[in-house]
Amino acid sequence: MSLVLVSSDSSAPDQKTTPATDPGATPMVRPDPAALAEKNRQEERVLKKRFIGMVLGLVFAHVYVALALAYSYMDDHNHLHTCWLPLLGAFICGMIFVFHVSIS
Repeated sequence: MSLVLVSSDSSAPDQKTTPATDPGATPMVRPDPAALAEKNRQEERVLKKRFIGMVLGLVFAHVYVALALAYSYMDDHNHLHTCWLPLLGAFICGMIFVFHVSIS
């Protein structure tokens, strides 16, 4: 089985290809320093929010694990009983932490 390329353009070898843009025709435009400074300020604000999200996610994950440990107990038959709700909270906060780490 072979692949056949069907094209409406003629593939004559005498066609000359020219570049779409001539590098000498358009001069380099320098970016505006004020616009770059504003863009940097916006990126720093976004990074600060992501960092706060990372820290809060990690702190609350530890808090929820501590709550799960505090509400865990052993009964008379030496069975460990734990509260699963704080562990779910720890998982969700851990995912928030991982999300903020991955997009930074």
